[in-house]
Amino acid sequence: MRNKTIIKYFSAALILGALFTSCEDSIDKDNPPIPYASIGGYDNSDEIAADNLISKISFEDNVVDSKNGLSGGTASGINFEAGAKGMAYKGSTTGMIAFTDVSDRIKNVKSITQSMWIKTSQHTGGAQCIFMLPKTTDFWGNIFVLVEASSDGKMLLKFHIQKDVTPPVAWAGQFIETGGANKLEGMYDKWKHLVWSYDGTTSTFALYVDGVMIPLPDSITKRYASDPAQGGLPLGNLANSNVSKFVIGGFQQHLGSPWANPDGWMLKYTGLMDEFRLYDKALSSSEVNALYKLEKDNR
Repeated sequence: MRNKTIIKYFSAALILGALFTSCEDSIDKDNPPIPYASIGGYDNSDEIAADNLISKISFEDNVVDSKNGLSGGTASGINFEAGAKGMAYKGSTTGMIAFTDVSDRIKNVKSITQSMWIKTSQHTGGAQCIFMLPKTTDFWGNIFVLVEASSDGKMLLKFHIQKDVTPPVAWAGQFIETGGANKLEGMYDKWKHLVWSYDGTTSTFALYVDGVMIPLPDSITKRYASDPAQGGLPLGNLANSNVSKFVIGGFQQHLGSPWANPDGWMLKYTGLMDEFRLYDKALSSSEVNALYKLEKDNR
């Protein structure tokens, strides 16, 4: 009698298990996984201005540019650590990446957006270079971004853009910086999404932190080819020249010949960096905001 009871309960358990399995299968078929909600009309960060994305380096334990805008990359003195999205570049006082080959789309960029995640600590002397598009015939190169020294807990960023044309314009190489009242607060020792752009059609510079445009005065955002007080025209399209190589985490002077040795104030970037991107257009505010949110969501 006991054996019959055990068999009866075991059979019931098998039947119930089969029923539950059947129900689960039915539920799975009738209710597929819920997709991520789109952000700004995009499901993935690479969908944003996809045709204009000319370089993307994610630092997933390597320095490969998935868009092939930069190639021949050699890393020295760097490590890879947990980043804002996957792994990230970790710089040092001796670290940088030197790329030997630069695509024509990067060389000939007329408008630009550069985006990245950074996490760095305040330094009180010199300037750390995040990246530079070198120029063999000029001390300052074509395009770069620097983090200047600071002692007040606010970040001073310096940008350089270039319009080398014939006949030349008076203000061919331009420095743009967030100095004085425009220094950025809350930028140190935490991951921050940093984006800057220059629009050649409107001669306008823009800066974004964590998807939000930073309010800056016209003296910074509006760029001219010569003194506007003397009737200077808008700067217009960028024009790089004599481009050779590309460096992340250092100055062109750190690449050696044909550049002279770096000055003492020229420092390598010691912080973290992730999701380095270059676009050959100025992204809109909505595109930048979507990029920030999607990358933050690991998409």
